[in-house]
Amino acid sequence: MDAPNTTQLETLVHRQLRECSPIFLALADPIRQDIIMLLTKHDSLNVAQIVERSPMSRSAISHHLKILKQANLVQAAKVATEIYYSLDIEEAVRHLKDFIATTERIIEMKTAGAE
Repeated sequence: MDAPNTTQLETLVHRQLRECSPIFLALADPIRQDIIMLLTKHDSLNVAQIVERSPMSRSAISHHLKILKQANLVQAAKVATEIYYSLDIEEAVRHLKDFIATTERIIEMKTAGAE
């Protein structure tokens, strides 16, 4: 096993893990999971529409949407006086796939080195 390659990959996977952390944190909450699921069924929803479909208060939903937005899982678009939220997960999925691919390469290298 080539130590510099493993070290480089470990550095890369560490950076990727840091990039994925906001995604993991955002998806860890059941309320945010419910919001994501709602947005998979609708092109976009405003806060009032999400509140109608949730037991949570408007302020709680707004808080959860802020976290999802910070994790780049939803985007907001203002239409007249309302803000509509929609899924925007392509970048997050790319980060997660890159993290998994690098992790798999490290495992393969370590497995090959143990043989």
